[in-house]
Amino acid sequence: MNPKSVAFLGASNNFTTMGTGQLYVLRTRFKGKIYPVHPTETSILGFPAFKTLEDLPEVPDILIIVLPTRLVIDYLEKAGQCGIRHVIIVSAGFSEVGESENQTELNRIADNYRMRFIGPNCIGIINLHCSEGIFNCTWFPFELPEGQHGNVSLISQSGSWISQILIWMERRGIRLGKAVSVGNEANINITDCMKYFRDDPDTEVVGIYIEGVKCEGRRFAKALRELAKKKPVVVHYVGGTKAGSRAGMSHTASLGGKSSIYGTVFKQAGVIETSTMEELYEYLHAFSLVYPPKGNRVGLITNSGGPAVTFADSCERYGLPVPSFSSELQGKIRDVVRSTASANNPIDLTFDMNMDLFYREVPRLIWQSGEVDVLLIYGVFGGNMMERMFKFGNNEFMEMLPATFFENMLRENLKDFVAWIHENKIPVLISCLDTADEAVAYLQNQGIAVFKWPSMAARAMKAMVDYYSKRGN
Repeated sequence: MNPKSVAFLGASNNFTTMGTGQLYVLRTRFKGKIYPVHPTETSILGFPAFKTLEDLPEVPDILIIVLPTRLVIDYLEKAGQCGIRHVIIVSAGFSEVGESENQTELNRIADNYRMRFIGPNCIGIINLHCSEGIFNCTWFPFELPEGQHGNVSLISQSGSWISQILIWMERRGIRLGKAVSVGNEANINITDCMKYFRDDPDTEVVGIYIEGVKCEGRRFAKALRELAKKKPVVVHYVGGTKAGSRAGMSHTASLGGKSSIYGTVFKQAGVIETSTMEELYEYLHAFSLVYPPKGNRVGLITNSGGPAVTFADSCERYGLPVPSFSSELQGKIRDVVRSTASANNPIDLTFDMNMDLFYREVPRLIWQSGEVDVLLIYGVFGGNMMERMFKFGNNEFMEMLPATFFENMLRENLKDFVAWIHENKIPVLISCLDTADEAVAYLQNQGIAVFKWPSMAARAMKAMVDYYSKRGN
C-alpha cells in the first residue's frame, strides 16, 4: 500500500494500451521512483526504460504486471529471482476463464520466493495516504481537495467499482482514501484486506463489493465481525441470483450463494447491507461525514411544500419518526417565520430569501429544544440559479441584484451554519436537487454530506441510526 519504488511491466509510449494509461496516471501524483521495463523502448513517458528486471538499479518495493497472460508466469518467476516480494498482477486470463492450473502456478512461485501478490485479473490499489504522494494503479486520476482526509476505504472484487466510479466520487465529495481491487484473490483475498483496514488508522468506514466468498467462509465471517466491531462496514453482494452468480463466476471466478445466507452472515456481523451500488457509495458518504445520531427522531426543514411532504413520507416509511413539535416550540418558530410558513414538523418556510432564518434561527430553535435527534434539510441553493436567471434575460438588470451579492450573503450564512454543526456535533443530512451548485460544493468541502434526493438522505440516515443504536451509542 505504501511503496517508495515501483517497477512496471506492460507500459509503452502507446496510449491505446491499458498499461500505458495506468502508468500515466500513476506518474502524475506518485513521487517515488518508477522503473518501466520494456524489451525495446529506451524511455517510456519520460522515464528511462530497462530491458529486463535484472537491469533495475534496485529491488523495487512493488512490481505491477500488465502483460499478456502467457508472459505472466515467466516474469513472476524472474521477479522472485530478483528479490521482488510484492506484486500486483493486473493481467487476466486465469481461473475466471477456466485456467486454474496457471493460477495455481502463480501461487507456487509466490510461495517459493515468499512473495505476496494481488490479483490476477484486478486493477490494483489506490492510496491517497502514500508517503510518496498518491499511489493510484487505475486509469482514472483522483485526488481530494487540500486539507481533506480520505477516511473511506474500499475492497472490491471488481476493478471497475474502484476505478470507473472515481470521477463521480470526486464530484460527490466522497472522501476516498484507500481502495483494493482483489480480482481473482489467488493470493491476497478480501479477508486479508479486511484485517488490514481493521487496524488502519486512516480508515474510518469500509465499503465492500462482493460477488462471492471463494474459500474459508468461517475466516471471512470472523474477519468481517472483527472489522465491524471497530468501524462501520457497508456491503453490497451481487451473487445471489442465477444470472449474478453466473456472471461472477466468469468475472472473477467467484461462486455466489443464496442472498439469504449472505444476508444472515452480514446481519450477524453487524454490517450494513445495501440493495444497490448507489446505496453503497451514498451510505459510505454519510458514515464518513455525519456525526453519530443518538436517537431516531427527525427534524425536517425545507423551503417548499412538496419536498417537505416527500421527506416526511420517506422518513416514516424507513422507520424514522417525524414527531410533532410541542406547542412551546411551535410558538417560538411562529415568532420568526412568515405567516405562510409551517411551524410544525416538517418546517416549510415556503419561498423566503431570508437565509439567516433558514441556516441559523430555525435550525437552532429546533435543535436546542431537545425534541429531535437528527436534522434533515432540503433547499440549499447558491448563486447558480440567479446567474441562470440573468443569462436567460441577456444579463439585463444585473445591477439591481448582482449575483455576487447573493453568493457573498449565502457564503457567510453557510460558514456560520457549518461551524455550528461541527461545534455541536449535530447529525445533519442535506438534500439538494442541483448537486452541481456551488453551495453544495462548499458544504461538502467543509464536511457536510449533501444528497440529491430526499429519499436517499432518509435511507442513509436510517442506516446510521440502526448502526449506532445497536452499539448503544
